[in-house]
Amino acid sequence: MIINLSNIKGGVGKTTIAINMASYIASEGSKVLLVDADPQGKVLQWQSMSDNETFNVIHHPYDTLHSDIHDLSEGYRHIIIDAPPSICKITLSALLASNLVIVPIEPSPLSSWLSLEIVSLIKDARKHNKGLVGRFLMSRMVAGTAVGRDVKNNLDSYGMDLLNTEICQRTDFVKAMLQGLSILEYSPKSEAAKKIQSLCREVRKKFGKINFDVPSTEKLLAETKLESSPTSEAAKKIHSLKTKLLAKAKNIIDGFKIIVREKRYHPRKVPLIVVDFVIQNRAHSGFIRNISRGGVFIETVEFFSVGQELTMAFFYPQKQKHIKISGIIVRIDPKGIGVKFKDSL
Repeated sequence: MIINLSNIKGGVGKTTIAINMASYIASEGSKVLLVDADPQGKVLQWQSMSDNETFNVIHHPYDTLHSDIHDLSEGYRHIIIDAPPSICKITLSALLASNLVIVPIEPSPLSSWLSLEIVSLIKDARKHNKGLVGRFLMSRMVAGTAVGRDVKNNLDSYGMDLLNTEICQRTDFVKAMLQGLSILEYSPKSEAAKKIQSLCREVRKKFGKINFDVPSTEKLLAETKLESSPTSEAAKKIHSLKTKLLAKAKNIIDGFKIIVREKRYHPRKVPLIVVDFVIQNRAHSGFIRNISRGGVFIETVEFFSVGQELTMAFFYPQKQKHIKISGIIVRIDPKGIGVKFKDSL
């Protein structure tokens, strides 16, 4: 199953829920991949200070997720996607790649109003990904209060159901994240952990037996025409906003140009390996997207320059050993950096 945590509003607990759902599902014996589709890389930041070995994390903030998902998901039983908090082509691509989208929503009128936009986008995505199921999740609730009752009532008119589980504000969530831990690792018997357990069990009970089909057509995103119901002024404004944002995103994507292209003398392999590297005495982390005897491409959202030298360290499964090697950046593109080894691997 491919579960997508999505909302255009930040601060609703989306990343925290994604990490903890991945941890709980993995604790039951399933092989889980958590895809950080947010260009800000919040999951990646958590992973960089964590000793997490219960599930795998990759950073994939690209609008090709719907066409890449089959390769990325190979060998995994469950995929969880942490989508960016905005309406953009990445958000739409993540919806096209998903079976179930969970929309965390705060108990506030502003949060419910903004949710109209993600609901509209889900409906658009469903025109091509017909099996996509959407559910709201009340998040950041204040325990022991009735706050959010009016918001719940308003959601009835949105045409998307609400999950029974409610995630309350708990300091344990914050403490666990700051230490690079999941709530199950930090405090497995806490109320916060029980809520995550309840959420995962509810999802499994309601959706675990559905035969999901993952959309595989690579042209889905290009063919998707965003349309909103013309029955209200609000719908027209939402449609106009989405059109402008997607047009801007396309211009940004199309505007990127590769500065330097390296000549590839060796065949490349795609291992998705975590790599630590040092540039000018500063440590960085990323993912190896492909590798050959002569060089490597490192996926990273940080900015570097062609010609910078670096030293990297990673575990190479095919050679079954830890590699430490130096190189020089010979290519820059939106997804990361191309590095040429000083000595052949």
